Amino acid sequence: MVSSLAAVVLGIALGLVLKTCFTIPALDHLYISFPGEILMRMLQMVTAPLIVTSVITGVSGLNVGTSRRIAVRAAVYFVSTTLMSVITGMILVLLIKPGVAYTADKSDTDEEEKFSTVDALLDLVRNMVPQNLVQACFQQYKTERMEFQLHTFEPNSSVETDAIEVRLVERYVEGANTLGLIVCSFIFGLTLKRMGDKGRVLVELLTILNGATKYVVNLIMCYLPVGVLFMIISHVIEVHDWDTTYKLGKFMAVVVIGLIIHGVIILPLVYFLWVRRNPWTVIKAVSPALLTAVLISSSSATLPLTLQCCEERNNIDRRVSRFMLPIGTNVNMDGTALYEVVAAVFIAQLNNINLDLSQLITLGVTAAVSSIGAAGIPATGAVTTLFVLTAMGLPAKEASILVVVEWVLDRCNTVVNVLGDCIGVALIDQLSKRELNEIR
Repeated sequence: MVSSLAAVVLGIALGLVLKTCFTIPALDHLYISFPGEILMRMLQMVTAPLIVTSVITGVSGLNVGTSRRIAVRAAVYFVSTTLMSVITGMILVLLIKPGVAYTADKSDTDEEEKFSTVDALLDLVRNMVPQNLVQACFQQYKTERMEFQLHTFEPNSSVETDAIEVRLVERYVEGANTLGLIVCSFIFGLTLKRMGDKGRVLVELLTILNGATKYVVNLIMCYLPVGVLFMIISHVIEVHDWDTTYKLGKFMAVVVIGLIIHGVIILPLVYFLWVRRNPWTVIKAVSPALLTAVLISSSSATLPLTLQCCEERNNIDRRVSRFMLPIGTNVNMDGTALYEVVAAVFIAQLNNINLDLSQLITLGVTAAVSSIGAAGIPATGAVTTLFVLTAMGLPAKEASILVVVEWVLDRCNTVVNVLGDCIGVALIDQLSKRELNEIR
């Protein structure tokens, strides 16, 4: 993380020097951006295997000795709160538009989005069931409405008229079909789980492949400072409008507001509505773990203290805390998911890309799944956002500027991640009193 920040500072300094003192031709600018392009290619290379193996091994490894009802409740809580955080971030970034200039004209865009909503939903379903899994790794299905001008003659007349006919053109476009890979991997993981011992060998193989992929990611992280350095230099040379700094400040505000809404309003409200107890007593009891999360910016490293706070200060049943917290630390990443979806839409807005409904839904699912695997990836914030952007086929060049604010926002994300785990453990413990007594 320190090396990445140093690369950002050095890249900004070198970029300003080159831009001020020299005239950089377009060809030389292309050469300067080359190391950053290599970084993006390496990230694209490992995106598909990382997502597929993470989903399959995660779903197939859900066998637990705890009560099935407790496991189902925990899974419902993890999925629902992650979706809530993604929706919160999506609504805020689409309303505030931190990456959009005020002078942009939105009338044509709104009309175009309304025009293609049905086709976008149908494409979403089609992409969930890809015809070819190999093709899904680099192409996705898209329907476009094309207008064709037809020359016709009036009935019983020789007068020629022009008519416009709208036709649906179906084709495959560049960009991984991430949603299709996730759905197929989820079904495949459930199938392996149902096979029991017969499918265990393949699960172990995929677990090894997942570990190998994460090891490759760690190797790529060694190159990260170099790639970020040249990406920043290239970006500084190219940028002529310095209101990007203002937009970055708005981006930070959107993320912080979203985290506050999710951590202070949504999570306590979920706890209160289900168990009719004061959620602030739970938050107060786990405050040492939250403080530690701010300082070290790692929910995994905070896990021992989180267990201690939940069991000793909140009197949570050990069977619930020992079952949920290790899983929640790796799966329930509400803050990270919110950050990633806001960052991805922010980058799209910076590039004047209008995301349709199917892209927004796919983006939300991709951000949620990427946040699940974030615990195994160092420097999660901006790096995981690069995975999301490359998986969506969005330009990720400007994502390097997120490293500037990541060290602040990543700590805020970690606090919300840990808070979501603690409230979830307290919630499931209260809802599962009868099952816990029966297991005794």
